[in-house]
Amino acid sequence: MQAEGPRALGAKLGVNGDSLAATIRRFNDFCRTGADKDFRRGELAWRLAQDRTLVSGQNPSLGLLDKPPFYGIELAPAGGSSAGVLTDENAQVLHSRGKPLLGLYAIGNAAAKVEFGAGYQAGLTLASGMTFGYLAVDHMLKASKPISRDT
Repeated sequence: MQAEGPRALGAKLGVNGDSLAATIRRFNDFCRTGADKDFRRGELAWRLAQDRTLVSGQNPSLGLLDKPPFYGIELAPAGGSSAGVLTDENAQVLHSRGKPLLGLYAIGNAAAKVEFGAGYQAGLTLASGMTFGYLAVDHMLKASKPISRDT
């Protein structure tokens, strides 16, 4: 959505325009002081070291929101889906008969989704990938015999 001011943008997005204008004023104050009190953007020294031309107190991670038009989008929880391969609790890929294929693992978006619910952006799939990646490696390390390429 696009509007010439925060209040008009708020109306288009279905949020309180006065609150949106107040939030933008607060953020612009952070830009002027160089300190983001809400999310602490730009506080890591290595991020600030990139631009040596900045005047003291400026923060390259912040920029004023003061020139129209203003833009906004609605963010909503997203339910991810996957057409990946079926896996077991160890992230082993399952044969069509339901038996694990020895030595073949799948995680993340390559594996069929097993968790339910909603998450913002990629958080749900990243957490799943990390969890099942750990479980897959743990299973590999605990394997009692070497895997034969003939199986």
